[in-house]
Amino acid sequence: MTGVILTGGKSSRMGQDKALMSVGGVPLFRRILEVFETMFDEILVVTNKAGRHAGLGYREVSDIVPDCGPLGGIYTGLSYAKSERIFVASCDLPFIKVSTVKVVIDEPVSYDIVVPDDSGRLHPLHAVYSRKCSPYIRKWLDNGLFNVTKFINEVDGLSVRKVQVSQMTSGDQDLISFFNMNTQEDLTEANKIAGK
Repeated sequence: MTGVILTGGKSSRMGQDKALMSVGGVPLFRRILEVFETMFDEILVVTNKAGRHAGLGYREVSDIVPDCGPLGGIYTGLSYAKSERIFVASCDLPFIKVSTVKVVIDEPVSYDIVVPDDSGRLHPLHAVYSRKCSPYIRKWLDNGLFNVTKFINEVDGLSVRKVQVSQMTSGDQDLISFFNMNTQEDLTEANKIAGK
């Protein structure tokens, strides 16, 4: 399986590039890479701007269909990955853990999408997508539809497995794997958590 990190967001609410920020003195990007390096043979970095993460030692690929948000990033990851399935994470998950990723990637390969579900709130940027998703996603993008959660809930023809987050607490009691940073307040909170 290929690990795909999405870094193409505009970071508009944060006011600066989230992927380049640090939490607890460790660059956010490095935190995710440290988890991915123990789990995946191939790691892809999807960006909206070529050269953004040059020098990290991992293949960086630019959005095939620009300005389509995370759904476009997932499409790009699937297009470049060598494997049939990819695990996708956004670059703003400072506390992503091997244990929660493992629960998702260990689901049967017969599912085209495996996504954590927190009482109806999906986490589509901590999820698995199969190559079979590509033409379906492309159709959505071509129709100007970019919402990943809506895609998962409404797409016909793909098998979707929603894993309840309550099943994912063995190695992450507080489920901080799903803590994502969008604002300066989130950054402050993340640094508090990292300092515990």
